[in-house]
Amino acid sequence: MTEIIILVGLAFVFGSILIFLNTKLHSVDKEKEAILKQLPGYNCGACGFGSCAGMVEAILKEKESYLKCRPMRKDKQEELKQYLENKKM
Repeated sequence: MTEIIILVGLAFVFGSILIFLNTKLHSVDKEKEAILKQLPGYNCGACGFGSCAGMVEAILKEKESYLKCRPMRKDKQEELKQYLENKKM
């Protein structure tokens, strides 16, 4: 009987850990998607990051990286700047 209680306890702990990790990883994916939607989407590589997805990774590391996007219009840059400031990354 104690073995069953131990197994149920372990299953609960591991299940809780998996749920926590899934929540954390999913929130990062949502953040990446939100930033990616604000980029032009040309995947031209003019910024030096290879694609817009690479630009998103750079923005997550250093907020000012969005300024390297050459095809992005100034009004869109301002929108992205406001978004990033509100997120306080």
